[in-house]
Amino acid sequence: MPANKPNETDSVGLALLKINESLIVAEDSLIAGYVLKTDSIYTKDNQGFWYKINLATKSEKLKELETCKISYSVYSLDKEFLFRKEEMITLGKKQTITGIEELLKLMRKGEKATLILPWYLAYGMKGEGGNVNPYTSVIVYLHLVQ
Repeated sequence: MPANKPNETDSVGLALLKINESLIVAEDSLIAGYVLKTDSIYTKDNQGFWYKINLATKSEKLKELETCKISYSVYSLDKEFLFRKEEMITLGKKQTITGIEELLKLMRKGEKATLILPWYLAYGMKGEGGNVNPYTSVIVYLHLVQ
């Protein structure tokens, strides 16, 4: 759209926006309840995910566009193992899911963290192949290897 044209939202678009907002509120409430039931202390980020650093280091933080190796395991909120993955990504290039990318901005090299991601910061409405169903919030055990 040209910058000088206003964005027009029709009634269907507004209805979908309201539905998505209510889904997000419900999911945030569900995750907040889950966090309260755990015996760990999590921090809620402004983006909407919860995290805790399990192994802290004093090394430097990643910089934007820096390439790093990450390893992570993904579980359902019921603690069912879904899959494990190791990959090289460049921070800021959106090569991994939003929640992991955002947490990496807070981590230092070598650290390990637990991340609770609502579906909209994880694998979204489509899921992830046969591993994660649509609209599924997940727990991610993340290691920023290098």
